[in-house]
Amino acid sequence: MKINCLALDHTILPIEVREKIAFSREDSIQFLSQFRHRYQIDDALLLSTCNRTELYILAKNSHIGFEILDSILETWQQERGFRVPVRCAAIHPHKVAVKRLVRVAAGLESQIIGESEILGQVRVAKELSDEAGVSGKVILRLWERALRCGKRVRSETRLGDGALSVAYGALRIARKIHGSLDGLSFGIIGAGEISELVLKNLEGVKNKKLTILNRSPERAELLAARFGGEAGSLDKLSATVSKSDVVICSTGSQAPILKEKELAAEIVNRRKSLLLVDLGLPRDIEPGCGNLPQVFLHNLDDLARLIEENLDERRNAIPEALEIVDHEAHRFELWLSGLRSEPALLALRNAMKEACDLELELLKDEVDSETHEHLRVLLHRLVKRVLHKPTEDLRSQGEDLEPRFLQRLESLFQLEDRAEGEDSS
Repeated sequence: MKINCLALDHTILPIEVREKIAFSREDSIQFLSQFRHRYQIDDALLLSTCNRTELYILAKNSHIGFEILDSILETWQQERGFRVPVRCAAIHPHKVAVKRLVRVAAGLESQIIGESEILGQVRVAKELSDEAGVSGKVILRLWERALRCGKRVRSETRLGDGALSVAYGALRIARKIHGSLDGLSFGIIGAGEISELVLKNLEGVKNKKLTILNRSPERAELLAARFGGEAGSLDKLSATVSKSDVVICSTGSQAPILKEKELAAEIVNRRKSLLLVDLGLPRDIEPGCGNLPQVFLHNLDDLARLIEENLDERRNAIPEALEIVDHEAHRFELWLSGLRSEPALLALRNAMKEACDLELELLKDEVDSETHEHLRVLLHRLVKRVLHKPTEDLRSQGEDLEPRFLQRLESLFQLEDRAEGEDSS
């Protein structure tokens, strides 16, 4: 059994390509369900965020896993109109794949290193696997190790220290353009986790005006009640943009909701600067909006470059984080190695149990029932003690020994044949 992964992230694809391969929640469940039926694979995890789309699968061997993921990549490229520059950079073998998911959860593969949102996104990926019926025990155990690693890195190192989220970056840009955030009008478009994080970062701003819009206004109303401000549906988008100094979008829409032509009509007589921050993937704002007079447009890649200068302290924590990654990945490999040797161990235990039961059956008429029960307990306890050390050794190196050991079991522990041979002699 081998885990392989197809990883398409910010290191190999720009934002205009990443948005083509982003999966919504519904799309993810549908894809995983179809994947399960087509390839007969019950262990898979699809992680789709603003910076990555990654598919982890468990196959019989790495060759099969690579072929499946190569086929998936080719299909995605044809259907979604993109090309991966270096194909081998996107598909990873077992050891790299295992460590990659653990690193992703730790924040080491994030565009903004150490960002905290990725942990929640990894949790969501498991929920999607559950709904699609592909959360097998191997992927589940790897997911658990990855999540544990992410939590440890954030509690035991300084990798996540400092306000360097995309929400922080958006407001830092706003300060550069407007000088101060106090007294500004903010349009928050979308009411998901990122928008909530933006609102938390705005809590200390004085005399601000907030308008929160969402496709489902009920969620916007909840955030407006919590953070103050007005709430509404996306029908009020044009009016909100026209009266705002800063508009921050993160809706999950599959197409831009703010278009260049419409915005141009709204700002004909505008004299104040308008900052548009697009935190969506796919993007919520047409790129051409940034070419309009008085309009400043920044997307996720722009934010990552902006806060690069503040990452030195987090980079100093990378060696500690990598030690935790190595430890959690190693623990998973030990577990998986033990899982591979279970058939051999089960065969050995059954063979020894059958040997004991055979001898006990021969003694049944020679001793009283109490003595017979004592002998049964004694023999089974002896077998358990004798097998303890070999069991531990085989579990720790089961991948290397399993084929040879299973073969030996077939030839050495044919108890029924032996018993017949002994009777005939």
